[in-house]
Amino acid sequence: MTLQLTKHCSVNLNVDLPGNQDPGRCHPVSTETSVPGAATNRRRLPAEERKRQLVAIGLQELATRPIHALSIDRVAEKAGISRGLLFRYFPTKQDYYVAVVGAAARRLLRAAKADPGDASGEPLRAVVRAFVSFIDRHGAHYQSFFHGGFGADPQIREIRKNLQNTMVERTLDATGAESSPANRVLLRAWWSMVESLAIDRTVDPVFTVDDIVDRAIQMLPVPHGR
Repeated sequence: MTLQLTKHCSVNLNVDLPGNQDPGRCHPVSTETSVPGAATNRRRLPAEERKRQLVAIGLQELATRPIHALSIDRVAEKAGISRGLLFRYFPTKQDYYVAVVGAAARRLLRAAKADPGDASGEPLRAVVRAFVSFIDRHGAHYQSFFHGGFGADPQIREIRKNLQNTMVERTLDATGAESSPANRVLLRAWWSMVESLAIDRTVDPVFTVDDIVDRAIQMLPVPHGR
């Protein structure tokens, strides 16, 4: 398969799943031609839409395998494009992995928030339970996403940092605690503990999800004013 681009686009780490589209800074028009043996349901896609498709396939693949076992060849095959064409959108395998991990982090953040319609009056508990439940559903693959062999990559570290900072902000909002540097440090450490307990449960389920949530709330290091 060959591709001609009318404009070069840099890798966009904000690539997300279809239905959560970001406009992007440029939208080159692609002219993809057939490759013998490729998927018959292939259709030509604009570059940004193709990127979102490839990231979505990566997320689907990671539901059943750790990130280090993700096959670029299989992703390209499922998209109905060549391996070489995939690397037009993501110059290196690492660039592709970073985009997939970024999408996974955004999926977690969409899940781990209080339901506006929740009448329980316990927004923090709702946030913590959603976070722990997300990790519980994704099992060991969550750890490979954010703590695997690619965890040392600066871009993936930045994704983790942004994820943790967002959870700190949600905790401050749910508790009404003061947004001080000291409280932020304490809450980052607290969220690391919650994450560790949730990951441990996927390997050795001594505690239930609710057990973890209860213990986390009990150990909250800032005043719970709401």
